[in-house]
Amino acid sequence: MTRYVIDTHALFWYLTRSPRLSVAAKAVFDEGIAQTAILVIPVIVLAELYYLNEKAGRPLDFVSEYRRIENSSQFEILSLHAQDVVDFTKDSAIVEMHDRMITGVARRLNAACVSRDRNIAASTQIKVIW
Repeated sequence: MTRYVIDTHALFWYLTRSPRLSVAAKAVFDEGIAQTAILVIPVIVLAELYYLNEKAGRPLDFVSEYRRIENSSQFEILSLHAQDVVDFTKDSAIVEMHDRMITGVARRLNAACVSRDRNIAASTQIKVIW
């Protein structure tokens, strides 16, 4: 089964049904719904989602959405591993630490990352879908 790593804005826009979610990104979420793909959410994405939701005025009930994600077969929450930190040097072109974590997870899983982030997209280490 195909696995995709989901970045924060993609997840936020999916959960809020925003028109800012690209057609290609929505297709990945549709694969998850159809259970033909696993959507991997690094734990750092959950932390960023919490703060993005606060910044946006709380359009999501964060705890309810977290529980839905946690109990859904389409999503897999993935913790940061110590090796992910050691591998930060592989993504030295990516300035932001959280983006290095997300990129590192995608590289470790050999998975495409669903992201609109230009720094992640510029990475030569992983495939990016947007």
